Amino acid sequence: MKLQKTRAMKLVELGDNLSYVKGKKPSALSLIQENDYLPYVDLELLTKGIVKSWTDGKDCLSCQKGDVLILFWGARSGFVGQAIDGFVGSTLAKISHPEVTNTYLYYFLKSKFLDLNHSSRGTAQPNLDQKFLRSLQIPLPSFDDQQKIVAPLVLLDAEGGDSEMRALGKKIKVSYL
Repeated sequence: MKLQKTRAMKLVELGDNLSYVKGKKPSALSLIQENDYLPYVDLELLTKGIVKSWTDGKDCLSCQKGDVLILFWGARSGFVGQAIDGFVGSTLAKISHPEVTNTYLYYFLKSKFLDLNHSSRGTAQPNLDQKFLRSLQIPLPSFDDQQKIVAPLVLLDAEGGDSEMRALGKKIKVSYL
């Protein structure tokens, strides 16, 4: 049997090149879509797909479909979602890394939700521990390999597999209570 040489995947700390910009509360919010207003991307939009409010975006941080957003404040701090075209909510931050595709970063951080959430600081309104976030070690394959790694996850999400797995988990919990 002949063994092939394989390259070890490089591990890097996210903090080496991680950048994030926090969202802001807009001065103008509307409950209905007005001319030139775009969605105000908040936690409810990321978790349920429901647009509650719209804004003209003046002095706000814009986001595009596929940008990675992370919840910085609140009980679910560390929650990660993918943006739609709109403006980043005040409890969220847009996060990126130059050596990592947005999709790969999204799934990596999503897999670290419990660690991020449990490392939060504060009691009344927990804050994401930014030092802990930056210390996370991420495997760093090539961009092509990153796309290959996440392709099945993207497909699973597109087919609703993630929600099916959550529903199955709830059924299992109920049957054992």
